[in-house]
Amino acid sequence: MLIYEAHHFDLISNYQTMNLNFPSHLHRCYELLFLVDGEMEVIINQRSFHLKTGQFLLILPYEIHSFITKSHSLSKICIFSPDYVPTFQSMIENSSLENPVFNLSLEANTLISRTLFKDNPNLLEQKACLYLLLSELMGQTSLIRGEKQDPELLHKLLTYIQDHFTESISLKSIAGTIGYSYNYLSKYFNTHISKSFVDFLNETRVNYACYLLIYTEKNITEIAFLCGYESIRSFNRNFVKIKLCTPKEYREKQPQSFIDLYPINNITSSEV
Repeated sequence: MLIYEAHHFDLISNYQTMNLNFPSHLHRCYELLFLVDGEMEVIINQRSFHLKTGQFLLILPYEIHSFITKSHSLSKICIFSPDYVPTFQSMIENSSLENPVFNLSLEANTLISRTLFKDNPNLLEQKACLYLLLSELMGQTSLIRGEKQDPELLHKLLTYIQDHFTESISLKSIAGTIGYSYNYLSKYFNTHISKSFVDFLNETRVNYACYLLIYTEKNITEIAFLCGYESIRSFNRNFVKIKLCTPKEYREKQPQSFIDLYPINNITSSEV
């Protein structure tokens, strides 16, 4: 499952969370994680990183990532727009980090906790603190240069899907709407998302179906049509393929869902 968090706040936001588990997703903002306590696995673009107490990790815009806590973790997370750190953004454009995990001294850790993650922070102090963190990171890792990308096209493409996945849409119709050729978009999608448009669309629809199954009493046929499927057979087939159980079985299990991490009314997009 891959989730695109399409909507984002003005500049910067932070929160704290326990036992973070979240499936593969991506967004246009940076995500800085500080592991206060415990251990965690973070998978970024199919590379796995083990995070221990006291360590930081930075996820770059549009990197596909997921979080796995096997026993216990307490995390502080700061999500900030590329527009908030333009100097750093220009430095790392079209690049990835060789190692996104980094460490700070005890004194620097204390400063960061008191400044970056506090309630109602002084924005000037917060921004200075953020640049200090990024400077420390760049002193501990190196950049891997990649092909030139068009992040705004990716944002436009994924946002359109999130806004229209309940309708009858195809990559060909999207290409006509946003002014690109079908062949170009198909190749672009596979390169940047590492899966086909059809697979991504089905995962988006099934993700929304999971929310409706857990948080509403709508019947399964109604849910299928609300999620954009034209037949219950197609819905059931794709649901089983992705979730490895039927919609009825999923509803009966009442799983502890990743949905609880974000407000219910933002199941397909959160404030990042």
